[in-house]
Amino acid sequence: MTASFAPCRAKMEADGVAESAISAFESTFNLLVSGESGMISESTITPVPELVHADSIDLAPDTSLLDKTVVLKLNGGLGTGMGLDKAKSLLKVKGDDTFLDLTAKQVLKMRESFGSQVKFMLMNSFSTSDDTLAFFQEKYPGLAAEEGLEMLQNKVPKLDATTFEPAVDPNNADNEWCPPG
Repeated sequence: MTASFAPCRAKMEADGVAESAISAFESTFNLLVSGESGMISESTITPVPELVHADSIDLAPDTSLLDKTVVLKLNGGLGTGMGLDKAKSLLKVKGDDTFLDLTAKQVLKMRESFGSQVKFMLMNSFSTSDDTLAFFQEKYPGLAAEEGLEMLQNKVPKLDATTFEPAVDPNNADNEWCPPG
């Protein structure tokens, strides 16, 4: 029996996954079913010949570059291992401030201090998007209203290790998808 990608494609299309993500997963799927491990042998890795030490770089700061800069916050993980059911970044870490509060405040302070409009973007997952966007709409509506606040990570189905068919959980369809990251 040859494994077919068709059931994975159908599942991903039904869930609205972008064609580019489906194609990327299909390539990975084909490597998996062909027996590729994806491992890079240590014997094929060589060290970089020379690294420039950061202390040896003599550049004057150029704050005009901030208008061309994006602060990208990786925000795809749930805190399920910590007993949470929402984005880890919504965990309070100092007083009433969450990790996301600290990040938002840093971006706003940078904009104020340097008179620039440094772009802010979140790399969310299907698991963190709703909670995170609701948080920003409530606490930082100005940031929430900015175009392109969110870049959503794609999702891929879990596979049955024997058949390579998409996994099925009749009790919770969310469990049928690989965790983000």
